[in-house]
Amino acid sequence: MQDRIWEIVAKKLAGEASVHELEELEEALRKSPELHYPLQTISDLWFHSLPVTEDASQAFERHLERMKAQGIEMEPADNQEVIEFEEKSSRFVWLKWMAAALVVFIAGWYFLLRDSATAGSESTPSLALNSEVSTKNGSRSKIMLPDGTQVWLNAGSKLTYGKEFGNRLREVTLIGEAYFDVVKDSARPFLIHARNVDIRVLGTAFNVKSYPGDKTTETSLIRGSVEVSIKNRPKEKIILKPNEKLVVNSELDSIVAKPSQPQVARAVRTAPQVVLDQVNYHEKEQVIVETSWVDNILIFDAETFAELAPKLERWYGVKIIFTSHDIQKIRLTGSFKGESLQTALKGLKITANFNYTIKNDTVIISP
Repeated sequence: MQDRIWEIVAKKLAGEASVHELEELEEALRKSPELHYPLQTISDLWFHSLPVTEDASQAFERHLERMKAQGIEMEPADNQEVIEFEEKSSRFVWLKWMAAALVVFIAGWYFLLRDSATAGSESTPSLALNSEVSTKNGSRSKIMLPDGTQVWLNAGSKLTYGKEFGNRLREVTLIGEAYFDVVKDSARPFLIHARNVDIRVLGTAFNVKSYPGDKTTETSLIRGSVEVSIKNRPKEKIILKPNEKLVVNSELDSIVAKPSQPQVARAVRTAPQVVLDQVNYHEKEQVIVETSWVDNILIFDAETFAELAPKLERWYGVKIIFTSHDIQKIRLTGSFKGESLQTALKGLKITANFNYTIKNDTVIISP
């Protein structure tokens, strides 16, 4: 089965896989979702543009030597012809051979680790029950789930799904923030479990923000329709329409509407904890604020420095320390698109009176 999976992967990368073989691969990924990560890595390497140097053949030979040192052999096929790295075709040939070598190397490495784990303990399953994809602070990533759904993971986030993904339900658990573009499949609903909400969809695009340290969980719908269930209050199900946002406080109490929605303003209660609102559009950047991070844009509007600090920590992969409570109360408005940490801090200093010191991955903010 392992050989068959990698055979189909190789055909898919070469554009030679049949519809039946692609369906066979999808079924294999449903049964073994832990294969998704090495497959995604191989696909990224295959389609990544690599510069070709004059000593490409020598580099390939060195790579084969490294593989041989790892105990991985590549036997040439019968009557194999010598490959010439000509000017017009060298880039394609180099990518093809390099990707093929990487397929063998990563596949061997992956199954070697799995088999080693099995040999180490008879009571421990050889494969984890859940597949997990995570991002560290300072990084963002895009992945594709076995059903074709695309997920963008923001910094400091984790997405988990089980071996049963796609059998009857497409079920995932999110910690942090992610933007989903879900493939429509009425027979297999897509279900997301976040900190204090469950979100059920059939095919749509939306953003979920649910970091452990945040006071709220936000669900922002871009297109389609989603049903949000609030945990511990199973009778309350909210259907979101495009460009609507549901904000759920960590301590649940009631559903209210913003004053911008007078038709439901009468629903306001004394202790609002759940707010139905509209997504925000940033005219300068011409993006939706709630999903701007997908375009590598960090937007903040009249936020205190204390509220902005966790976003900057995740965005740049640093730790921010304040030496004064007064500085934390300063309100800041702006946007960053590709700026370095120092450039961002210098930009903030234009509108706020503070000093900063950077020591390794720690930023100290002082008066």
